[in-house]
Amino acid sequence: MATIKDVAKAAGVGTGTVSRALSGKGYVDSEKKKQIIKIAEQLEYDPSALLKRKNNKKVKSGLIGVVLPNSSQPFFGSFLWHVEKALEMHEYRTVIINVGGSSKKISDAIDLVDKHMLDGLIINADVDKSDIERLRLIPAVSFECEMGEGIPLVASDHIKGGELAAKLLFRCGCKNVAILSIKATAPVYARRRITECQRLLKKKGVTVTIVEHEGGSEEFHVMEEKINEYLNTHSEVDGIFTEDVEAYFCLVQAKKRGISIPRDLKIVGYDGNEITRLVSPQVTTIAQNTKKLAETCVDVLNKRISGLDTEDRYFVPVKIRMGGTT
Repeated sequence: MATIKDVAKAAGVGTGTVSRALSGKGYVDSEKKKQIIKIAEQLEYDPSALLKRKNNKKVKSGLIGVVLPNSSQPFFGSFLWHVEKALEMHEYRTVIINVGGSSKKISDAIDLVDKHMLDGLIINADVDKSDIERLRLIPAVSFECEMGEGIPLVASDHIKGGELAAKLLFRCGCKNVAILSIKATAPVYARRRITECQRLLKKKGVTVTIVEHEGGSEEFHVMEEKINEYLNTHSEVDGIFTEDVEAYFCLVQAKKRGISIPRDLKIVGYDGNEITRLVSPQVTTIAQNTKKLAETCVDVLNKRISGLDTEDRYFVPVKIRMGGTT
């Protein structure tokens, strides 16, 4: 069975051009468009998986691909567990695809949907523009990554999360706050928590420094090294806002330096991972609702597979889980 890649190769164009020609969205030279449509017909390529499902012309595979950077990371591991449970309720089985930064794995996952070996994708990954065009033609839901029109986004209410963190740190008397994060390589809605926390703290006259480092969130040793370097050179910091795993390393490094937590340094994590309950003191964190996030992703994807209309964005509330670091 032909894929969009086969059509693009035969026509001598990119997959994005094929997508625009067949969907009618975006400009393609009229002669080239006719050529692409003719080739697609000759190869018997059907770009409308949604329409085929809607007309009941296709037997479902019963498999859903879940594309993640690294499912061993605590937050993604929790999300995946809840996704699998939610998919079971819809009589689907889960195929886990850990991309680890490989664009080929993403493209291969889309191919599996094109070939009807998967019924759809829940995806959190840095996707090339050409593959985003392909995702628009299949049942797909983006978890946290902003991919634009035609691909529903499911995310936590990170603006509220940033607001909660800022208000808490200010209420605790912080005057010099560091926001630690991994440098984003693609538009991710989670960045809203950083910009909102920074905006509100600066409005209150608090000094805010954003410290970003390269590397995936699975590289824990990189996190610890960067945190060690930062605390060695910025002893004036009295507040830190970061993800839970990094918050844990901040707590460890503070203890090594004899810094009193929370008297001299307040730490606020983000995610609500169980790791925040396994250390002493427990880390105060802004908790995401991974169960609700997973269920929303599955519900929206099921609508896409059934050919039903969906909204552009779905946001899930967050809340503060108090610990002993503030």
